[in-house]
Amino acid sequence: MIVSLRETGKKYGIIYTDPPWPQKKGNLRKVRPGQKKELDYKTLCLEEIMEIHDIVLKENTEEKHNVFCWVIDKYIPEAEDIFDRLGYKIHARMVWDKGNGIASAYTVRYSHEYLYWFYKPKNMLMVDKEARGKYSTVIRENSTYHSRKPEAVYKMLEDMFKKESKLELFARKEREGWDSFGDEIEGRKG
Repeated sequence: MIVSLRETGKKYGIIYTDPPWPQKKGNLRKVRPGQKKELDYKTLCLEEIMEIHDIVLKENTEEKHNVFCWVIDKYIPEAEDIFDRLGYKIHARMVWDKGNGIASAYTVRYSHEYLYWFYKPKNMLMVDKEARGKYSTVIRENSTYHSRKPEAVYKMLEDMFKKESKLELFARKEREGWDSFGDEIEGRKG
């Protein structure tokens, strides 16, 4: 993935990323024979996640750019540490209210994820004038398929940064107006 991205030489103002955090499934259910502990997609260790972002952020970003990164509760400290080590600051923590979710260890239902907005000091890309103050830090949209992110976020970023080039890392599908890189994009391999 990164080799082909490096070869493009393209620069982006918006980096939208959903890292495959080193996560496993919880308890296996007897009603689902053949179920495995591993997720249905390849995960990466924290160092690999940092290395990929380090390369992309050094080689494929415009001087002024923003990074929007999905994070689950378990990896909040690690995500903040990774981007701090890469020289980024947190502008906002947005919450996706999924309307549903899994009950981890049969306790509480995890029905949210975080979308962090990171920026490089003195190089934050500003929101288009007509979109300033238009969006909330709470995104409400029911989740659909595992790991598929809300359509509302794509629309928000497209509205806030109309003219900017956009890259989605660890993408699962292609989207018009975006460059998509990932090894699980629907309809193509690698």
